[in-house]
Amino acid sequence: MKQAVLGTGLILAPMAWFASLEANFALSPLACAGHGKSMLLLISGAALGLAVVSGLLAWTQRNLHRRLAISGAAISALFTIVIVAQAIPNLMLGGCE
Repeated sequence: MKQAVLGTGLILAPMAWFASLEANFALSPLACAGHGKSMLLLISGAALGLAVVSGLLAWTQRNLHRRLAISGAAISALFTIVIVAQAIPNLMLGGCE
């Protein structure tokens, strides 16, 4: 069970970023039409939450496999930064810019 939690901590943040990226591309025509900018922000917020949870899951397993847990927390921190950077244009720009 602890290995599954550690594996989830390692892979959840990159998967959340990828899902957010694909959803932002898929929903960009709606945002351009003026209907979906809030949906883009909601998706980015959900991905950010998943990335933070991923880091916490990895960090809680540091007694079991120290290197993997620290790697998972570092990967999650990196992808948290990437998700925030990806959300900045959604906050600053209009739908079609």
